[in-house]
Amino acid sequence: MKKLNSDVKTVVNVGGHSFTVFHIDDTGGLGESAITDMCTAGMGMFLEVISTALEVPLGDMAAVESLPGKAPFIDNQCPVFAESEAVSLINEGYDRYDVFAGVTSAVANKIAGLVRRLGVMEEVAMVGGVAKNRAVMAILEKNLGLRFADLGGVDPQIVAAYGAALLAREGCSLDSQDLSSATAEHFHRKGKA
Repeated sequence: MKKLNSDVKTVVNVGGHSFTVFHIDDTGGLGESAITDMCTAGMGMFLEVISTALEVPLGDMAAVESLPGKAPFIDNQCPVFAESEAVSLINEGYDRYDVFAGVTSAVANKIAGLVRRLGVMEEVAMVGGVAKNRAVMAILEKNLGLRFADLGGVDPQIVAAYGAALLAREGCSLDSQDLSSATAEHFHRKGKA
């Protein structure tokens, strides 16, 4: 992250199957973090499932910066139950874009909850595939009262791969410790202990 924007202190990483929020400490290392990976609620897969159920191309909805104002509240966070709820709302007469707006709002609220639980240290960057969804980004910025940091035009979906490539180029490796406890001090240059 330091190469993309050295001012970033909080990273929100939302992918298809998990999302993580973590702080970057003053040395550039990994600080406190929180992760949700038990269910796809609040993640890209959740949006894809609902998009398919509503027959609304995800790319079309991801490009929308503001959503309709008549979005129904989506109660369920489980994709299976939310899909059923979304179909029921369509059958009740709601427009599919309004229903998708409700789902998008629910996803953004779930992400915002984890961010608040960890705490916001500005600047904040959002990475991962969901960061390409303008509607989710707009709702999050409003809910958190901030603007996400600029990453210099790098596709937010490939930031992790970009970082891995930089580490490989620099000849870094991870100690063989449990990766769940890995932090920046576990990175070493090859040949140096």
